[in-house]
Amino acid sequence: MLSHFRFAAVGVVLLQFLPYTYTPANAQEYEGCFLVNLSGEVVYLNDLCKGQGESQGEANVTGNDQKFIEQYKRLAKRYSPATTDYLLQGAQSSPGSKIAIAKQVCADAKAGISLAEGKLKAITEAQKIQNPTDREAFLADLELIMTLAPNYYCPDVSSI
Repeated sequence: MLSHFRFAAVGVVLLQFLPYTYTPANAQEYEGCFLVNLSGEVVYLNDLCKGQGESQGEANVTGNDQKFIEQYKRLAKRYSPATTDYLLQGAQSSPGSKIAIAKQVCADAKAGISLAEGKLKAITEAQKIQNPTDREAFLADLELIMTLAPNYYCPDVSSI
């Protein structure tokens, strides 16, 4: 039974990153509201554009879930530009999937499966991903979710 939960959580995460389901599309060069000055530097204008371009899925996220997604987006900006764009795009277009994975991480923890076990399984799966950018995005997504999940969905679980 425990192994079923372990594989279910990792399986949900892995489905997002299967090579045949990931088709990058560059509608614009950078995420959010920005401009590129004459020097070629990107100037983010997200604070000026708040409320514009929110997806329907994100508009329905409230309370603790909203705080989780906001923190996810904030931390996503620490990765390479390509990975950051991918992470932000995923959080924008389907925040519910990020939340569901985080809640599954906590359910697994309550069932006795440690985060370390989940991370080791993810690293093993990531090695199968040929494209280095996709691999980095996969691992970054898992790292963010596994880092944030205990704070937002299972603070009572001490043995994560």
